[in-house]
Amino acid sequence: MATSSETAAMIAAPPGGEFGGWGWWALGAVGILWLVAMFVKFFEGWKMRKFSYEEQVEVFLKDLRSGAVTVRGHIRLNPVKYTKLTDKDADRVGEEAGYYRQTFGTKGNWLFLRAADSGDEPR
Repeated sequence: MATSSETAAMIAAPPGGEFGGWGWWALGAVGILWLVAMFVKFFEGWKMRKFSYEEQVEVFLKDLRSGAVTVRGHIRLNPVKYTKLTDKDADRVGEEAGYYRQTFGTKGNWLFLRAADSGDEPR
């Protein structure tokens, strides 16, 4: 007769129902990729700390002009990278370059839209 601990194990995880060997490898790979992404994001901001304010503005403008456009037409920049720029600085510099920043629903990112693409200008 089986003991109660063996019965509980059979009820909790029937044969073939456990998280297989490949599942742990996949979960581990996703975890490692997430850790590497966090390290790269931190390191990118850490490198920018030695740049002066003017140099960070130049890098910001270069990233703004060459950034990948999202499905909705925004250019997404991570404010953690620009350690000496505030939100107001980003707004001012972006407007001088012809971009407007979305300030709501950004999930911590800076989302910029070209003035010509926004439809604000008369035709």
